[in-house]
Amino acid sequence: MLPTPTLPVPGIDWLDDVPQDLTRALRSFLIGWYADVPMPPAPPPRAAMALPPPLLAFHDIAAGREELLGRQDFIKPLDEIEYLEDEPLVVVAAENQGVWVASIDPTDDDPVVWYDGGPERLRERERLGGFLLQFALNEAVNASPFSGFATITPEVLDRFVEDLVPVPLQPLRVPGDPTRHWVAPGLVAMAADYGDSGIWLSVGSRQRSALRPLRSRLDWEHFNG
Repeated sequence: MLPTPTLPVPGIDWLDDVPQDLTRALRSFLIGWYADVPMPPAPPPRAAMALPPPLLAFHDIAAGREELLGRQDFIKPLDEIEYLEDEPLVVVAAENQGVWVASIDPTDDDPVVWYDGGPERLRERERLGGFLLQFALNEAVNASPFSGFATITPEVLDRFVEDLVPVPLQPLRVPGDPTRHWVAPGLVAMAADYGDSGIWLSVGSRQRSALRPLRSRLDWEHFNG
């Protein structure tokens, strides 16, 4: 769905809540970013088991709007969350081609997030509350109607983000390790480090005007802003 041009550009005041209330930050970000996505009446989502408050809050915010659960990768619907075989962990998110799944201990209020899919199980740096916000930021970039990407060096990245505000969370492990985020009104930037293959810089917005000033900053491999 294309954005509604008359909507105000979403702000970044939600950053103020990140240090003390990640769920409130997530709610404010999602409500502002997806203001153009209709919110039809929907019954409250129900889970077949007790689950941590941050995950239930994410589903409450997304109720009736599947787009918020992810278009590139996805948060699993509550009624599809199941235990891993012979383990006390449940899968709550997955990469779109099955490269990884993210699992948690559902009995913890803000559990560690684990990745399965590589040669060994990896622990995410942030716990579930931080992971869900970073997941939402990834999707804001990857599924935006206006976006751009380029492969760059660390020096170019440093210059590019000078006017952007870093999201104060530890780097995410996916899609590259590390993956970091910066924001500006109406804009999210994501830098995924792939080592010898370079840094993949992606930017996204739901409003063309937020990306237009970036067109001249880099030799973009793709830019539809």
